[in-house]
Amino acid sequence: MKELEKALALIEAQQGRMAKGSAPWCVGEQLKEMLRDQPEAAGIVAADLEQAGMGLAECERKIADFAKAHKQGSIGFCGPQDAERIIREFYGMPAAGNEREQAGKAAPAARRTIRLTDFL
Repeated sequence: MKELEKALALIEAQQGRMAKGSAPWCVGEQLKEMLRDQPEAAGIVAADLEQAGMGLAECERKIADFAKAHKQGSIGFCGPQDAERIIREFYGMPAAGNEREQAGKAAPAARRTIRLTDFL
């Protein structure tokens, strides 16, 4: 739990320098929630947060870039699942429980239609 406390403290320290409700501040909130659900990733995240270029603002820029690249009309958007995926990739967090289960499952085999005339 010590690593979790350290990671949460680092996030909150960065958030303290941001306007509450700003996009990078919200990334911090989402990251804190993810760490509470997956505390084993706290050590990785804490180490990253202490490095230059790995702050909440930089992570938010990745999300903003995704939103700009996926515009519909003049509006860019990044949904919560994509935002979580980007945050996980940015901080090197392993996939969440459901994602790990889905990754471990083999894709169902494609079925082909077999006709008796194929054998004539």
